[in-house]
Amino acid sequence: MLESINFQELFADLGLESTIKGGNLVCPFCGKHAFREYHDNGVARCHACEWAGNAINLVKEVEGVDSVKAAEAYANLIHIEDNERHSLYKATRRLADDLDFLAQARAYFAFYKSARMGAPYYQQQSGYSRSHFTKVLNGQPDKVSAKSWKEIVAFLRRTINVGQLRKDMMMGSQYWRECIKDEALLRESVDKFR
Repeated sequence: MLESINFQELFADLGLESTIKGGNLVCPFCGKHAFREYHDNGVARCHACEWAGNAINLVKEVEGVDSVKAAEAYANLIHIEDNERHSLYKATRRLADDLDFLAQARAYFAFYKSARMGAPYYQQQSGYSRSHFTKVLNGQPDKVSAKSWKEIVAFLRRTINVGQLRKDMMMGSQYWRECIKDEALLRESVDKFR
């Protein structure tokens, strides 16, 4: 972990001068452009005042704290950025998963057009208004609160069987022949599409 330190970024985080001249940083202890970092082992050295150490040693001496506090301060400096990046990635991934599921839910409602399996039935069961339910179903997270979004998506995930939809869609027209047993009703349904 200490091998991957970028001392120039660490200097900027600590409020030190982080300009490079001739490949060297300005040493925070003697003020000369003689502070060089060595990436292979995570150590830096000033060739003017002979200071040498890793990032924790640098934080310890610049901040004037003991090793434990320096390690905590250093961890805070690097983890803030990592946590923000990680949480943004997780939120983006979660939203993408929700939108993918909602596309499947829309296909579910389009495939099973009945009073018992249609969107209005599930909207009533969810307890949310038609407006909120439709906005979530259409994948508009900016139009509803985060709480509404999470609750409606969770409700749909619990109640809709997307796996069954895939199986039924794979059957093609055979599905409709099996589901609509009454020959007259089947003819009536087919006649609507002629």
